[in-house]
Amino acid sequence: MRLAYLYSRYPVVSQTFCDSEMLALEALGFDLEIVSLNPPPDSFRHERLDRLKAEMHYPSPGVVLDAKVRAPEFQDKLGPLVAEHDAKYGGKFKAAMRARNAWHFAPLLRKLGVKHVHVHFANRATHTALFLKKLGFTFSFTAHAQDFMVDLGSDDLLREMAREAEFVIGVSDYSCDLLAQICAESAAKITRIYNGIELNDFPRAQPERGGVLRIVSVGRLIEFKGFMVLLDAVTELNRRGVSTDTRIIGEGPARVDLEQMISAHGLLNVTLLGVRSQRQIQRELAEANVFVLPSIVDHKGACDILPTVITEAMACRLPVVSTRVSGIPEMVLHGETGLLVEPGDDHALADAIMELSVNPARRQAMGEAGRIHAEKNFSIEVTVPQLASRFHSKESDDRRAESPVVYLINQWNGETTQLDALHDEPRLRVIACSCSDNMRQADAQQLDQIEFLPDAVVLESHWLRQSGLRHRLERARSVLGESVSGEEFYQQARRAVYLADALPRRGVKHLHAFRSDAVLCVWLVNKLTGMSVSAAIEEQPATSRALLARLLVDFEMVSNSDKKLGGDTGLFAKDALSLNKPVTHRELRFGPLRLRLRKPALQQDRSQLERDWFQLILQNLNA
Repeated sequence: MRLAYLYSRYPVVSQTFCDSEMLALEALGFDLEIVSLNPPPDSFRHERLDRLKAEMHYPSPGVVLDAKVRAPEFQDKLGPLVAEHDAKYGGKFKAAMRARNAWHFAPLLRKLGVKHVHVHFANRATHTALFLKKLGFTFSFTAHAQDFMVDLGSDDLLREMAREAEFVIGVSDYSCDLLAQICAESAAKITRIYNGIELNDFPRAQPERGGVLRIVSVGRLIEFKGFMVLLDAVTELNRRGVSTDTRIIGEGPARVDLEQMISAHGLLNVTLLGVRSQRQIQRELAEANVFVLPSIVDHKGACDILPTVITEAMACRLPVVSTRVSGIPEMVLHGETGLLVEPGDDHALADAIMELSVNPARRQAMGEAGRIHAEKNFSIEVTVPQLASRFHSKESDDRRAESPVVYLINQWNGETTQLDALHDEPRLRVIACSCSDNMRQADAQQLDQIEFLPDAVVLESHWLRQSGLRHRLERARSVLGESVSGEEFYQQARRAVYLADALPRRGVKHLHAFRSDAVLCVWLVNKLTGMSVSAAIEEQPATSRALLARLLVDFEMVSNSDKKLGGDTGLFAKDALSLNKPVTHRELRFGPLRLRLRKPALQQDRSQLERDWFQLILQNLNA
């Protein structure tokens, strides 16, 4: 089955349960696509994302999205629903933006063979899914609690989402009960499926280990995680003479307040570790005696629902100290797998930690019981088959259209191009690295044909994670000498690392530099993947001839319209695409004076040249 996961923003460091779910679905044979309506908040990525087979798709630049919705068809198909939502829910829900996003991704999803979309969190992305349904897709969503209790801001919109969805998943009994109360007419389609994790990814801790009690907590540094309460509890434990070493993993807006509190209370035994990768978190858990998450309900009514970090702690066989908030009592069995206290009660929290600090055997017993509880309820092998069975009811035999050839454009200016001749060619993808701000000349046909590289933060995340590819390109730079600046090289190298990862996922076998300014990037991709490459060099190329002379010797096919490049470098490639600028001359007379002026000739129809060139590429691939 082909399936798309739709996110408002992906990846997000705290949403590891989404990664686990998709990895498990892929292991069951699902073909996934990931669609993110916005770039991720930063370049940090957990190592496990490298295991995903799914391609991640991000929106085109805003100027392109705005140009697309100027098409009359947009207003015909989605305009009425936009107007209806504006009237029902108000402008703050940004119905036009949700519709714009749906309109942009719908053609891509069709090419990918996707008919059903699943969404995590009942908020912006699920709102967008309502518009996708108008365009012929079905959808389902997983609701957590804070998303629809606080973030969404409209029970009426939640009811519409549930009514239009094929099914709704709640991540806890607590969430399902709330959903059923709000969306009574859709109660029959609401199912509880816990977020699962890969338990065996987590090492065994030894909570009974002696010495200073090592406390670990993990979460975003935000109000409802309750870290202020934890610091108060540690202060109280210090007063009682209980030796502890508290390590808090995470980042967020509350860091400054926490640092000030640590300083004011002299808490030398508390360390804010910041963001850590999944492997680093696993190591921290393995060295801990107890896991503490003092969740509270914040001033907006937001709270933890089913914190994945508690499951991760149970996977390591750690006892858990937490609070009686929302779905946490479904995870932590008081007195059996850990201890629960009332939210915000720092003295009760200190009592619970102290109780475990003096009883190593009980810590060990609770940790073992927690692992058993997790295996029964929160293992990915238990939870994902439940979800998969719901998806299989929507199964289809659609396949993703494979496009073996990609044309790479360095910057697209929205002008009419020779690509019009190939607009209906299913074996071709056109990718632009960037675009100008002027899209007035672009028509709808072109806008749907051209994909764009994602935001720079996405490229940076690939660059940082793919250290092996990065080092290979830096070694390859020695071939280029002084013919390219460091700034240009590293800009194109980041693009190349991203493309080297993304293109093979769609079966790409050949990469074509549409003009000279894309040659460097294409050459770099070739060095990383070995895929065949070609280039079209225009008259008076935008890239220096010295650099082109070094690079083009590695290209299987070159169409060269620059006579000077051929004469100076010996690159006598056939001018198959005729990218020269034909001119005519006209003569002006002023008495005895005669002026001969160059005048550009009318652009000739070059459609057949483009089609012939594309056929040459296909023949070369099949040779």
